[in-house]
Amino acid sequence: MNRQQQLDQFSLALHRKAIAALRREPALRQRALETLERWRARAGATRSDPLWVEWEHLLEQQLPVLETAVLAESEHGTLMRSVSPLGGLVDQHERGAMLRQARDPVATR
Repeated sequence: MNRQQQLDQFSLALHRKAIAALRREPALRQRALETLERWRARAGATRSDPLWVEWEHLLEQQLPVLETAVLAESEHGTLMRSVSPLGGLVDQHERGAMLRQARDPVATR
């Protein structure tokens, strides 16, 4: 598996954890929306704008709809995860451990 594939797998696993967090605590959606708002205010107009608009719409949907879109193992799903506001819903230490494992899966065995 090449480095990009490792990072894509990390992102997918991270988003599975984020969806689980949303399932436990639905109010976290607001935090994700606030993250998007902050990014858009800081960045101004970017090529990510259409994807961020799509994120806003997804975060307004029922959890199964959001989950299907977020965990889609398609090119678009990968692209959406690359500009996702959900990463911040996973604890920083857990996220760091997941990233280290994705970068060097042999070292963690």
